[in-house]
Amino acid sequence: MLHGSRGTYQELLPLANALTPVCTPILPNLIGHGGREIPDSLSVREIAEDIVQQMDRHHVEKACCFGYSFGGYVALFLARHFPERISGVCTLATKVRFDAETVKLWTKLSSAERIRHLQAEQMNQRHPGQNWDRLVDGLACLYSQLGEKPELGDDDWPRIKVPVLVMSADHDQLVSWEESLSLGFALPRGHSFTFAGQAHPFSVMPPSFLAGVIKRWLSSISDFT
Repeated sequence: MLHGSRGTYQELLPLANALTPVCTPILPNLIGHGGREIPDSLSVREIAEDIVQQMDRHHVEKACCFGYSFGGYVALFLARHFPERISGVCTLATKVRFDAETVKLWTKLSSAERIRHLQAEQMNQRHPGQNWDRLVDGLACLYSQLGEKPELGDDDWPRIKVPVLVMSADHDQLVSWEESLSLGFALPRGHSFTFAGQAHPFSVMPPSFLAGVIKRWLSSISDFT
């Protein structure tokens, strides 16, 4: 289960607890998050390779991957480039098209000055002992890079062969349900599910409701054990 950018695994705990009857959740922190060392630069590939390494440390040969927001982008990248390790992907509120307008908005939202003004206490709790200014600056650079050279695009979707559940909210401030629906259609084994409400931040969503949707989807995946 992969959290979103600037978040930590802790935000996913309510959903993980609701899913425990049907699976064993593993909740890593992404590189540079939750007290982990912040690299000089961030890339989707390095984040994905780190997840594979964490799977190795947990002796997990293959897993179904849930990703919230940017974590969903990483999950799709894993399915595209590490298909032998991924049996299915579930994304929630995941942006996959980083056009100029998106990059401008996400860079603004990831401004260290803005976050320091609005979320300094929260960021200090999420990333203890870190200079999280470096993290948000690195994420802003990553968004710009995705705008210039996407890590995933139209040529990649047909190559993702595992089952994918694309979940979205009809009033998400950052990801339109139309974009999520389009992604679901572009994936060979994709399914889309849209619900009423918002999907950012994660805390506004009811974990029991999401867990119910995910459980039904997991039960439909024949190769998930």
